[in-house]
Amino acid sequence: MKKLLLSIALFGVSFANAQQHLCSKAKQASMGSHMAHQAKTSALNPQISHELKYDVKFVHLMLNLERTTKFVSGGVKTVATVTAAAMDTFACSLHENHTIDSIRFNGTLMSFTRTDSTVKVAPAVPLTNAQSFTVTIYYKGTPPVGGSAIGSGFSNANSFSWSLPVTWSLSEAIVAYHWWPCKQILTDKIDSSWVFVTTDSTNKVGSNGLLKNVVVVGNKKRYEWKSRYAIDYYLISVALTKYKEYNLYAHPLYLPGDSILIQNYIYETALNATSFNNQKLILNKMPQVLEFESKIFGMYPFYKEKYGHCMAPFGGGMEHQTMTSLGFFDYYVDAHELGHQWWGDNVTCKSWGDIWINEGFASYTEHLVAQYLDNSNFASNLNSAHNSVMSSPAGKVFVTGQDTMDSNVIFDSRLTYDKGGAIIRTLQFVTNNDSTWFNVLRGFQNTYKNSTASVIDFKNYYQTFTGNNATQFFNQWYYGEGYPTFNVKYFASPGSMIIQSTQTTSFPSSIPLYITPMEYKITRTAMPDTVVRVMHSNTIETYTINMLGNPTGVVCDPNNWVINKVIGPASDPSLGGVGIEENGNLFSLVKIGPNPTKGIFTINNEQDADGKAEVFDMSGKKLLDKKLSKQIIFDLSNYSNSIYILKISDLNGTEKYSQKIIKE
Repeated sequence: MKKLLLSIALFGVSFANAQQHLCSKAKQASMGSHMAHQAKTSALNPQISHELKYDVKFVHLMLNLERTTKFVSGGVKTVATVTAAAMDTFACSLHENHTIDSIRFNGTLMSFTRTDSTVKVAPAVPLTNAQSFTVTIYYKGTPPVGGSAIGSGFSNANSFSWSLPVTWSLSEAIVAYHWWPCKQILTDKIDSSWVFVTTDSTNKVGSNGLLKNVVVVGNKKRYEWKSRYAIDYYLISVALTKYKEYNLYAHPLYLPGDSILIQNYIYETALNATSFNNQKLILNKMPQVLEFESKIFGMYPFYKEKYGHCMAPFGGGMEHQTMTSLGFFDYYVDAHELGHQWWGDNVTCKSWGDIWINEGFASYTEHLVAQYLDNSNFASNLNSAHNSVMSSPAGKVFVTGQDTMDSNVIFDSRLTYDKGGAIIRTLQFVTNNDSTWFNVLRGFQNTYKNSTASVIDFKNYYQTFTGNNATQFFNQWYYGEGYPTFNVKYFASPGSMIIQSTQTTSFPSSIPLYITPMEYKITRTAMPDTVVRVMHSNTIETYTINMLGNPTGVVCDPNNWVINKVIGPASDPSLGGVGIEENGNLFSLVKIGPNPTKGIFTINNEQDADGKAEVFDMSGKKLLDKKLSKQIIFDLSNYSNSIYILKISDLNGTEKYSQKIIKE
């Protein structure tokens, strides 16, 4: 979900504040009285979670709703199976604002107890493991104000720009119980769901899945939405007002001869208005975005049903499964919410502490869309996110303890969204193989589809798939706080450049040194620029790079892979002696190249210095050695792409020269 903190204007937002629009993505609850409400809501699930001894298979919402009020009436049927050895009490949550008219358990009218928002029913005979049962709760009432990540769990308000009252739901994170009786446990996905809404005949109702039927009921209509895909409790939604449909179709690459409906419910007062044309142009780009995201992450998970949008008067978007709710159309908001259909809906965070699975990857999706579909804005897209992260020296993506029940922490704009999305791109950089990287994402989606996953699940899957140990990466970027600054100096001479980079960190008590690959772009006269990839493993790193042509300057992290600040780069003639004077006159004149190398590199020893050349890996293990001659060829083709150390010693075994060799 994205919340955009914007002022109300023609479309409910002010586009004059575009920078804030694209950066301010918090799903934070309102302050003040809402905080006490949120605290009470947060305490609800732990109180009854030990009593929820069942697996929900199906829910059927049968509700009466209108666009002019948030009053809810009707019933909800739950079909479930027992997961414990025995279940003597059925428990669920329904806000105390609602009056329960009756409850039927397996068709039998039952008595029940209520404590605040906890509802309990005791069957006459305890149910045994794997036994199925059905509970139908009939109720009515007005949902409370506040509590959700954006505003209220169930709302009614006027879209003043378009002169329409609208009623809509927004249950994230734990306020679905504000408007329907449910089990609010992320790991219990509902296998299938129906949402039937009876309303005034002038309304249209949008929801999850496919609209299977519209039935005339007196002077009203019943909209019957059905979904056969697994869904988490907070992703079930309704939105209703005087909508008109504006439908589009996507044609993903691996869905030959078929299409995916993009079903858009637009305010009828807006759809044909000239002032809505710019938003319609953005909406018209969504088939291309869905096709792109299907290529990157795997086929759109709910392609047998649809994707769509329901407009509602709130400042942002919410990724309700197959039918995003949003206040207006914006290219990056729409791309973000669509990305959630994979990251958050198909694969849902296992706990709210794992929100990175949802919001980090949806934010990363924005970067991908910028890079591949809107490249002219790619640099500013990344800079905006990185600058947001670096606006404060501390802060981590990791959410734990009581913070996992605090919307203001879970949906922190700077950390959960901006840093969360940026470090995924850094992990792509660390992987150093886009084919492998995107196969990781597609494979993870396929492995955890229709289910939930934790951050640890992703880390383990990544490590198994790539063979790369990601512990250091997660310790630095996910669990750690802060970011690095690189003070870069260089010395250029014909055919060679020396780069010295000194790293400091913004929050050294958490991360004193970021061990990370870095790129440097070297400009050359009469030659194309070249980019070299090196490893920053020490506070001060000095790299000697030999190349054709005459280098003239250097750029640190030219592709903005890493959240960082840079001082310089500045030319420093004193670096001309680094790594040379200490080597002695003859040894200082050896030439090594190419570096970086695909495997084979040559040492030209024209001064015929006597001694030995050795190649070591980064752990200090010696791999190769040769006696010096006028020309020596080393072959690293059988070794992995990495950083190696070349050392040259004199006849007495005294080290005279050393250099990092980059195999790529």
